[in-house]
Amino acid sequence: MVCRFRGDGTILFVNRAYADTLGSDPVSLTGRNLWDFVSGEDRAHVGQMLERLTPEEPELTIENRFETAGGARWTLWRNHALSFDDWGNWSVAQSTGIDITERKMLEEQLELLVGELNHRVKNTLMVVQAMAYQTFRGAGLPEQPVASFNQRLAALSGAHDALSRANWSGTALADIVREGLLICGDSDPRISVSGPDVLIPANATVSLVMVLHELATNATKYGALSVDGGSVAIDWNYDPPGEWLVLEWKERGGPAVVAPSRKGFGSRLVTEAVPRQLGGKVEMHYEWEGLHCRIAFPLTGTGQ
Repeated sequence: MVCRFRGDGTILFVNRAYADTLGSDPVSLTGRNLWDFVSGEDRAHVGQMLERLTPEEPELTIENRFETAGGARWTLWRNHALSFDDWGNWSVAQSTGIDITERKMLEEQLELLVGELNHRVKNTLMVVQAMAYQTFRGAGLPEQPVASFNQRLAALSGAHDALSRANWSGTALADIVREGLLICGDSDPRISVSGPDVLIPANATVSLVMVLHELATNATKYGALSVDGGSVAIDWNYDPPGEWLVLEWKERGGPAVVAPSRKGFGSRLVTEAVPRQLGGKVEMHYEWEGLHCRIAFPLTGTGQ
């Protein structure tokens, strides 16, 4: 569908496909107003979007409901400003549109399914936590193992929260780091985080959150975050650009670092989850100034 119109919405030209969708003909639609065919609830949004057309950026895409002869249909429009006045405001524009109603319906169904999945995952984690509490209660076990187990469950729940916010389409690495560091509390000045905007595939999110949780737990108990003067820097970047992502965890100012004599669950999770689930590699360096962990994994084919 093609429609050319003035800034006030007056239609200058439509093609046959546009007219057929409205059950009319091109001649009859010439002189009508474009806004007659934009669903009322979308008009403000469409108007605000069209205001973004400038001589520097004369094109943009808008999705809105189009009032056709058969009812409202979702349509994707590619809008192009054709002329501007002396003040840089567009005076004539042309829109080319395609029907995307079926796609929007599938997106709505997917959103419902993701919402149900999130609800079930959260409920399952709550059940597991309740079962653990009932199982361990009165068993004479030390408090620390039970607390560690609940903290890991909380980290797992945080990973799913991050996935939920992104509708399981991938998660910003900054959000993953934030969830992995929840055990450290909010806005700890001893922790610095930096790196470019990176979208991590959904199947890598849980693993990274859990790895970062274990590193943060260790730093809080034994490492740089166990003392006031310690610090942790988390940085990431591409190496080579666009192919692998490298995340580095560097501790400074904590107690003297000694390599563990044996691997516990946390150490195994850090060193084994990335190679097995992300196809990457982990390097642990127990340097005198603090632990240095280097995590690298490919951004393509992650988890395959």
